[in-house]
Amino acid sequence: METLDKAYLAAKIADAMKAGDINLLDVRGVCNFTDCFVVATCSASTLLRSTAHRIQKELRELGVRPTDENLTSSSWMLLDYGDIVVHLFHPDARQYYNLEGLWSAAKSLDWTSLTPKPVEV
Repeated sequence: METLDKAYLAAKIADAMKAGDINLLDVRGVCNFTDCFVVATCSASTLLRSTAHRIQKELRELGVRPTDENLTSSSWMLLDYGDIVVHLFHPDARQYYNLEGLWSAAKSLDWTSLTPKPVEV
């Protein structure tokens, strides 16, 4: 599965789970450990957990497994798939860590306009 297809799917799942302010950052060329960030805001810790688990589950069903994850925080959960890193934030944590500001040299992509390739299972 290609990088932007995974990122699109993670963003689409976050949107379906009612996460908000979803941003897809293309960090190729400005980051040496991944190609893409998916950043989303979840209004409550239960939404953080359920969104992270849903992304994990649906990507796993397609044979994509995280290389690392941090699902213990109630304000910031991270799923690292190597070429994409999914960041799910509580609103206060998102404002505090300000990933979009930290990675301002990254290109913001409109994930809603992406057309993913069909996935073969």
